[in-house]
Amino acid sequence: MKTINLKLLALAFMATTAVPVIAQEEHAHDAHQAEVTAEASQMTMATIRKLDPDNGKITLKHEAIKNLKMPGMTMVFQIEDKALFSGLSEGDMVQFKAEKKGTALVVTSLEKMQHKGH
Repeated sequence: MKTINLKLLALAFMATTAVPVIAQEEHAHDAHQAEVTAEASQMTMATIRKLDPDNGKITLKHEAIKNLKMPGMTMVFQIEDKALFSGLSEGDMVQFKAEKKGTALVVTSLEKMQHKGH
């Protein structure tokens, strides 16, 4: 009887200590996933330096692009959806998202910033 009680006590102890460890691991995984999702959805500020809609290219002077781990610089991006060029002019401030597709850096989302007071 004592052997059974000791085994039950040991099983009960293991069950109560294992649950918090599993919960901590799941919480850490969920937090990492949320961080990856937030980073990917974050917009980057930029100024348009050149527009080339005929060739589907835009030159941006941009801040650091976190999801690409790229520091701020001026560079050319491709734009697959030419509708994104609508209403843009050189010198406009924009927010954008970019992804690496093969060897190309492609703008996947672009929003013109509204000037304060307009």
